[in-house]
Amino acid sequence: MLKSIRALATAAALICAGSAGAVSIAGVDIPLGQIFAVTQTYQNVPLAVGDTLSGYGKIDSINSAAVSGLCSGCELTYVFGGYAVSSISASEVRFSGGWLKVYAGFGANNDFTTGNAGGSAGDLAEASNGTLFLSLMGHAVDAAGNTFIATGLGIGTASPTGFSTGLLDVDTAAGGAANAYFNSNGVAALFGGGAADAQLGSSFSALAPLYPSECPGGSACLRGSSSVLATVTAVPEPETAALLLGGLGVILTVARRRLR
Repeated sequence: MLKSIRALATAAALICAGSAGAVSIAGVDIPLGQIFAVTQTYQNVPLAVGDTLSGYGKIDSINSAAVSGLCSGCELTYVFGGYAVSSISASEVRFSGGWLKVYAGFGANNDFTTGNAGGSAGDLAEASNGTLFLSLMGHAVDAAGNTFIATGLGIGTASPTGFSTGLLDVDTAAGGAANAYFNSNGVAALFGGGAADAQLGSSFSALAPLYPSECPGGSACLRGSSSVLATVTAVPEPETAALLLGGLGVILTVARRRLR
């Protein structure tokens, strides 16, 4: 009987923790375990305290595999915003708040392009259509509660260049097909009340904006690349979890009776 209990408990742990491989989420095969996503990013230029950072982009690869190979005829795009400038100098800017939403686009929604006649507004529309895939929000990176820090040259001017980093949590209240899979607390954090779900890093430059006539106020006046480090865990189907827990309960009940 004890062997049966141990075996069922082990099976439960394996199902709840997941194993090597991938999981299909809204038609996209996402690798289980730690993932590293590389993206192209376009954003505005915050100039002063109170300004808000926002923008959009496209995920090009996950664990070195092109997104087009993870699903048939699809794209993963994203939009972000709500990052409010809390402090700014010539070499550093810190942001509080912030959110990021990822969309899976199929068919007519597999349409993200840049440099088109619709300008950055057209890009933004293309980046935010499709199925809401993942919702994230800023996680504190310092004692003041800031969530994102950028450093570089020309900060606070119309032509900055540099690098930025931040942390993110899954925003369970905002919805997203992949939220439960990314809600792993897999990134250690010194602030924010515990571990985060993702680490974000990016580079940015205003040297070659997509739409120069819109700058510095447009939403694509900086361009660069970003990387996201996160951990994806398997989420058992409700029926499977219920069946497994029910079986474990029966075995435990029988075991107690035999021990009396």
